[in-house]
Amino acid sequence: MARGPLSSRRRLLLAAAALGLALPARAEPPGQLEPVRDLQADGKLSRARREPVVVLFSLPGCPYCEIVRRSHLLPMQRDPRLGARMIIREVVIDSDMPAVGFRGEGTTHAAIARANGVRAVPVVAFWDGTGAKLAEPLSGMLLADFYAAYLEEAIDRSRKRLAGTN
Repeated sequence: MARGPLSSRRRLLLAAAALGLALPARAEPPGQLEPVRDLQADGKLSRARREPVVVLFSLPGCPYCEIVRRSHLLPMQRDPRLGARMIIREVVIDSDMPAVGFRGEGTTHAAIARANGVRAVPVVAFWDGTGAKLAEPLSGMLLADFYAAYLEEAIDRSRKRLAGTN
C-alpha cells in the first residue's frame, strides 16, 4: 500500500465528501457541457435573467463539435464575465436521452434536434425563454479563424433582442 501524498490526498477527498463538500451529483465532467434536461426550467431562468439559451447540437466523435465545445463554449461558460450572459446546454442529436421541452412536454434529444431541423452538426442555436429563435444558428465551423467572432456576435444580437434593443 502506497503512503505519502496520494494517501493524504485520498484522505482529504474522503473527508470532504463526508462533510458534504463533494461536487453536486449533476455536475458534468470537466470538458463537458450540461446536456439539455429541462428546457422549461432553463426558459424560466432565461426570462428571469434576460439571457439567451445557447444550445450546441452535437454528435459523439464529431471533431468539429469538440472544437466548438472546448475552444469556444466551455471557456465562455467558465469565464464569470461571459458565462453569466447565457445559459449553455448541449443536445446530442441521435440520443434518446429524455428531456423536458419549453412547454413542459416530455421529449428526447433526438426529437429536439428533429423539431429544429438539425441533421448535421455542429449547430449552435440561440433561443429565448420560450424557445423562439433570437439569432440565426451557427451551422458547421464556418471559418475557424472567425468562429469566435461569429459566436460572440450572435450572443450579443440575442441579448439585445431580449433587452428589446435590437
